Amino acid sequence: MRSLMFAAAVTVLSLSGCKSREEKLKDAEDEGNLLVATKAKLIKGAAEAVKKEGKEAAETLAEGTGEVVKGLGTGIEKGFKEVKIAAHESLATQGLTATRATRGEDGTAAHTVTVYMTFEKAWTGAVELRAYDAEEREVGRAKVELTEKESNAHYVDFVFDPRTPLLTAGKFDLRAVPKT
Repeated sequence: MRSLMFAAAVTVLSLSGCKSREEKLKDAEDEGNLLVATKAKLIKGAAEAVKKEGKEAAETLAEGTGEVVKGLGTGIEKGFKEVKIAAHESLATQGLTATRATRGEDGTAAHTVTVYMTFEKAWTGAVELRAYDAEEREVGRAKVELTEKESNAHYVDFVFDPRTPLLTAGKFDLRAVPKT
């Protein structure tokens, strides 16, 4: 009878879901394999997405960087080349205007300031450009003799002495000197 009771207890225990140590280890191993396989698939999926989206992101980043460099180059060029000119009252009374000015325009000498001028009236005389430093001390002058017809416009090159510090000149004054 004892053996019958022992057999019944083993049967009841096996039917009640108690697993042996080996069965528990096997289940844990299977669960671990499933967890690792799931994480590996997750990482593989993320890598595929990064490969696809990363390429697009890198292209966008490179394009943005290129735009920054272009803007920087334009800003540097504008900062070095662009010149602000104060128009002396003698210009307006003679019908002369200056609309744009740059240092060392392409195709000119290094110590040249190019000014785009319009002539509303016929003009015969000189136009003088004076350069001033940061303390508003005059550091150079350039004069150009002109004979212009009414309603004319063109670029005028003012060539300064090579010793004139044009890059550090902070102010330029343009004036008309009529022929007497």
